[in-house]
Amino acid sequence: MQLNPEFSLFVGRFHPLLVHLPIGLLSFAMVLHLVQWKKKSARLTDALTILWLLAAVSGGLSILTGWLLSSGGGYESQTLERHRNGGILVAVLSMVVFITYLIQGKSQRSAFPILRLVGIVSAIGSMILTGHWGGALTHGGAYLTEYSPFAASDSTAAAGSTARQIRDLDSAYLFEDVVMPILQAKCVSCHSEEKKKGEYLLTSHAAILQGGKSGAGVVPGNLATSELYRRISLPEDHKEFMPTDGKTPLTDEQKAILEWWIETGAHQRQRVTAFVPNAKRRDELVRFFGLDQQAVAGHVAPAPDPAAIDALLQNGYRVNLLTQTGNLLEVKFNGKGSSKPDLSVLTAVKQQLVWLQLENCQLEDADLQALAPLTSLFKLNLNRNPITEKGCSFLPQLTKLEYLNLYGTQVTEAGLPLLTSLPSLKKLYLWETKVDQAKIDSSGIPPKLELVLALESQAPGS
Repeated sequence: MQLNPEFSLFVGRFHPLLVHLPIGLLSFAMVLHLVQWKKKSARLTDALTILWLLAAVSGGLSILTGWLLSSGGGYESQTLERHRNGGILVAVLSMVVFITYLIQGKSQRSAFPILRLVGIVSAIGSMILTGHWGGALTHGGAYLTEYSPFAASDSTAAAGSTARQIRDLDSAYLFEDVVMPILQAKCVSCHSEEKKKGEYLLTSHAAILQGGKSGAGVVPGNLATSELYRRISLPEDHKEFMPTDGKTPLTDEQKAILEWWIETGAHQRQRVTAFVPNAKRRDELVRFFGLDQQAVAGHVAPAPDPAAIDALLQNGYRVNLLTQTGNLLEVKFNGKGSSKPDLSVLTAVKQQLVWLQLENCQLEDADLQALAPLTSLFKLNLNRNPITEKGCSFLPQLTKLEYLNLYGTQVTEAGLPLLTSLPSLKKLYLWETKVDQAKIDSSGIPPKLELVLALESQAPGS
């Protein structure tokens, strides 16, 4: 009788759950063996007899579910065969050790002392190797070792990404330094030589374009026929959505970067700047490479009060730690136009708070007075709030502020003299505001300040 393929996969997907049973049982058995080596005990012998029987039975169930899971395809055949044979060997050896205990009974003399010892050592060794091969099938062959201090420095380069340290956009290659790291982080675990899901490899430029069973992966210049882009853009509950199996989806920025790469021709050896990215795209790339963190690299603050962090979280803020040693915080609040945050709770972390995002949360001019004490701010995002230059009059105390986003606000050109007087300001976003470009006095714009009035254009002085 042939099993229904969908039912086989349904049962097979219990394999990751069941496979941990023999691992846990054998690990516990090894501990008891060490205890028994120091002190003989009939109770320990009875417990070990049961443990090895349960390990053999659970190993058999793991083999069955693993076989059903592998029927869905998408696994590298050699590694799959090693994992399967290793699992069978673990189950067989566990049964052999159980039989030696069964023959021994409750006496302290074993009929097969050498056979039992060989079985125990071999079962534990096989379990470790089988687990490694299972991890390679699921996460890729370098999953356990890629972050090891002893790993080769070019381990990621072999898979198509150099993971170079990028210090400015001019030196970055779009495919090598941006696209491949995104795919490696989110997709390669299921589309590598070890696990070639859908017969699609994502480890080289040629393979990415070629695609798999569903057709061409990427068609340069054509999003509509690029299967890779279609899959990552589907609703998360769609059965063809990538990445699958509950893995973390690509962020909106990562999808936007991949979209841009495909639209510009999906080239392999072109620098980012060759495609003249607009202001929004440049910001996405700056954040991707962490270039925006360079400004705060030397800034150090005392550890924040845990009660202050709790207050932020309870008031709907999201809090991210930017650096491990500097205690620098990024705080976000996105009310989606329906709620206003309590800004007073920000003062308790004013020394640590360097990035603040208050997007679309109905802030009014008077509310911005609460931001004046936040003198450690380097970045401030106030986009899509109904504020004017009156509210910006509370910002001059932010002497470290380098980035200010006022997109979608009611600010006019009358507020520019105040805003451009901020001593450290390097970038000011004013698109979709009330600013009239014709009335801007370019002589009042500092040369170091980039004034962004639209996604594709920049004002004089930028």
